Amino acid sequence: VNLVLDNIRKFGETEVDSAKIDRDHAIPAELLEKMKQLGLFGLNIPEEYGGLGMSCSAYTRVMQEVASIDHSLAVTIGAHQSIGLKGILLFGTEEQKKKYLPKLATGERVAAFALTEPGAGSDAASIITRAELSEDGESYKLNGSKIWITNGGFADVFTVFARTSALDPGVKPRTTALIVERGAGFSNGPNEEKMGIRGSSTTELFFDDVHVPRENVLGEPGRGFKVAMEVLNSGRLGLASGCVGASKKLIAMSTARVKERKAFGRPIGQFGM
Repeated sequence: VNLVLDNIRKFGETEVDSAKIDRDHAIPAELLEKMKQLGLFGLNIPEEYGGLGMSCSAYTRVMQEVASIDHSLAVTIGAHQSIGLKGILLFGTEEQKKKYLPKLATGERVAAFALTEPGAGSDAASIITRAELSEDGESYKLNGSKIWITNGGFADVFTVFARTSALDPGVKPRTTALIVERGAGFSNGPNEEKMGIRGSSTTELFFDDVHVPRENVLGEPGRGFKVAMEVLNSGRLGLASGCVGASKKLIAMSTARVKERKAFGRPIGQFGM
C-alpha cells in the first residue's frame, strides 16, 4: 500500500492540475491513462481477475489520498469500483466475473452504477424504469431513464436497476439488477453543469427497447433491492474515506495560511476565532 501511496503522491504533485480540470469540466485523457497505469481502476478487484486485490482498509486509504489531490479523480475511480463494478464482485457468477473484471481492472473498460431516477434514489423500490422478460425468456427489454449517473458519459459497463414487476400500485414492487453494456444501444445526455467535482462526468441515461441477455442478471431476478443496498453499503466506505482525505487537506491548507498571514504584527493563527 505504501508504494501505491507514494506513486499517487508523486502523480498528484507533478501531473495533476486541479484548477484546469475544474475550468475545462473534464479530466484529460492522458491523466486517466496514467491513473490506469498506476492500477487505480483495479484496487479492490482480486488478483486472479487482474486487480491489485487490496483489502477494504487499504482501498479506503488510497481513496483518501486520491481525494486529497483532486475530487473529480476520486469520484471517477470511486464510482467505477466502489459501486459501478461492486455488484459484479459481490453477486456476479464466475462467468460474469471472468468476462468483465479483467478489463475493468485495467481501466480498459469503465463501470458506472445506474439506480437514481427523478422519483427514486436509495428508495430503490420506487423506480419505474422497467425490464420486461421476452416471450422466449432469453432477454429483457429495458425502457426508462436514469439521472445523475457518475461516469455516464463514457462508461462501458453499467449496473442498471429496473422494475420487473408490473407498474401497478397493488403489486409489490420487485426490481432486478442487470449488467448493461454500452453497445446495447442506449444513450446518455450531456454532462451536467455542477458546482463542484466538475471534471467528473455526470449524465442522464435513456433506455428505449434496449435488449439485455438474461445471463446479465446480477443475483436473483426480482431481488435487485438487495443488490443495490449491499453495493451502496459497501461503496459508502470509499466515499467516506475520500471526505476524510479532503478534510485533512483543507485543515493543512488552513493551518499553513494562518501561520503565513499576519495582522497587527503577528500571524492570525495566534488570535482567537
